[in-house]
Amino acid sequence: MDLVRLVEEKILSVVERIFAVLDGKTNYHSFELRLKKELDGLGCDLLEYVIEALKQKVEEDAKQDPNWKRVRKDDRKELLTLFGPIVYHRSYYRHRESKEYAYLVDKQIGVTPHMRVGVTLKAELAEASTGMSYEAATIHASKDNPVLKVSRQTVALCVKEFNPKIEPLPQAKRRVSELYIEADEDHIKVKGRKGAQARLVYVHEGIEDYPRRRLKRVKYFTSVREKPEELWWRVLDYLEANYELSSIKRIYLSGDGALWIRQGIEYIPGAIFIVDRFHLAKYILMATAHAPELRKPVYWGIKSLNKQKVLAHLDEALKRAEEQPRQKRIIDTIKYVEHNWDGIENAVKNPHVSCSAEGHVSHILAARLSSRPMAWSLQGAEKMANMRVAKANGESISKQYLEVKTPTPIVVEIKDVIHKELKRLKQIKILGKGYHNNIPLFSSGSNPTIIALKAINKQSAV
Repeated sequence: MDLVRLVEEKILSVVERIFAVLDGKTNYHSFELRLKKELDGLGCDLLEYVIEALKQKVEEDAKQDPNWKRVRKDDRKELLTLFGPIVYHRSYYRHRESKEYAYLVDKQIGVTPHMRVGVTLKAELAEASTGMSYEAATIHASKDNPVLKVSRQTVALCVKEFNPKIEPLPQAKRRVSELYIEADEDHIKVKGRKGAQARLVYVHEGIEDYPRRRLKRVKYFTSVREKPEELWWRVLDYLEANYELSSIKRIYLSGDGALWIRQGIEYIPGAIFIVDRFHLAKYILMATAHAPELRKPVYWGIKSLNKQKVLAHLDEALKRAEEQPRQKRIIDTIKYVEHNWDGIENAVKNPHVSCSAEGHVSHILAARLSSRPMAWSLQGAEKMANMRVAKANGESISKQYLEVKTPTPIVVEIKDVIHKELKRLKQIKILGKGYHNNIPLFSSGSNPTIIALKAINKQSAV
C-alpha cells in the first residue's frame, strides 16, 4: 500500500466519524476515544511503512556490498512503540570480514537484539519514573492506551539504560568576581549493603531576587558510585570550561564539613570552606538541649571568633549531661567544632554567604531516592540521581535519552520515492473539489448538516 492511500483511508474513516457526531448519531466522548484509537493505529501503520521502506533500501545496498551475506530473510519482529505494537519483517546478515551478524534495518532504526520496547517509549517511561514509582510510571504511560502497559522491571531497565549527554563547550567564558559552590549528600538504602551516599554539588553566581528569589546560573552535579575526587574533577572541568578563573576573586565552598566536601578545596583553586550554618546550629542545639542557657554564650563565642570560649561552654554542657547518649552527642559537637573551626571563622567573616544545600538535596535527590521505604541497586540509584539532576538543570530526560540512545542515522537515498509521493499529494486534493463525492456520507441525502459541510469543504478546497 502506498503512503498516500494509507493516510487517505484513515482520514476518510475519521471524517465519517466526525459527521456521525455532527448528525447526532454518536456522542462526543465516544468519538474522542475512537479518534485516539484511529490516530494511534495510523501511527503504527506509518511506522511500519517507514521501516519497510528503510528495509528495502538497506537490503538493496547490502546486495551491492560483497561483505554482507544474507543468512535468513523475513524474520518477524514485534516492537512496542508510543502508538502501540508494530510488526515488521527483516533479513539477517553476516559480515564476511568481521564475522558480525546483524539485522541491518534494526541497526538503522536503533533496535538492539532482544529489544521489545522502542527507544521513544523507553524515553517516556524513564522521564515519568523521575517523579513517581516504577509502577506508577507504567500506569501513567498506558493511561490512554492499555497496550502500552509494561512491567516495573521494564521501567527499571529503561532507567538503567540512561546516560547523561556530554555537555558542549560554551562559545565564550564568563567573567565574574565571585562563585559559590554548595554540597551535601542524601543517604539511601542499597540492596545487600548498609547504604550509600548520593552526593550533590552545585555551582552558582549568587542569588537573584527578581522575578523571584533563586540561584543565578546554577549547575548541578551528582554521583553515587564514583569517588569524591572524580566528582570534584568534573566540577573543576565545568569551571574551567565556563569561566575565566583568573577573573574570579573568591570561590566559596559551603557544606556541613564532611570529608568528601572538604576535599573540594584541594581541587578548586582558591576556594575557601564555609561551614553550613544550618548544620552548625543543629549540632549546637543538640549539645545544649539539656542546658539551653549555654546556647547563647556558645553563639557569642562563635561570633567573637573565640574558639576556646566555645569549647569551654560545650565542656560545661558535657559536665551537666547525665545520660551517656547525651554525652556522646555533646562530644560529637565538640569534635565538629574543632574539625571545622576554619569553616566557622570563614562563615563569620563572610556573612553574605549562605547555604541551602540541605533543601536542594531534599528537593532534587531525597524526594525520589530516600523518601520511600525501598532499597535501590547502586546502578539504579546512580541513574535516577543523574536523571533528577538533569531535570534540575532544565533538561528534558526523554530528549536526552533519545540523543544518547539513538544511533547516528545512515543517509538513505530514496529521493525518487519521496518526489513521486509528493507529486501524488499535489495531484490529490483530499476532501477537496471533485473528491468529496467519493465519501459515502457526502453522496447520501440532503441533510442540512451535510449541505453545510459540503459548502465549507468547497470553500476550503479553493
